[in-house]
Amino acid sequence: MDSNLTLILKEFEELKGQFVINHNVVERFIAIGTDDQDYYYVTYNGRETKWNTCVGRIIPLKGKIDEKHYKEFIRLAKLNHYDQAGTWGRDDEWATNHKLEITELGENNDKYLTDICWDLN
Repeated sequence: MDSNLTLILKEFEELKGQFVINHNVVERFIAIGTDDQDYYYVTYNGRETKWNTCVGRIIPLKGKIDEKHYKEFIRLAKLNHYDQAGTWGRDDEWATNHKLEITELGENNDKYLTDICWDLN
């Protein structure tokens, strides 16, 4: 039987960069993180990241809703998410700095177990 971490990482590989429902909110699934206590789904709402315990579930949207509706999430993200260059006239450097700022971990024991996926999938 696979370990919980193996299953979580497999789920990430299948869903990375996609829009998911997490705690009744639609966000992009960008990474898996950990600390001394738990594993976390790391999601992004266009402005900030959230670490959500893997004890809960995420619900994938791609392939579950009409393709045209899913593409609308992508269209809106390209227009409004700060990690997308060109959003509100921001350039690549601004978007890169934003991503670095919101993913900085500080001095606690948090760490990323995966690369952060900024792609819109």
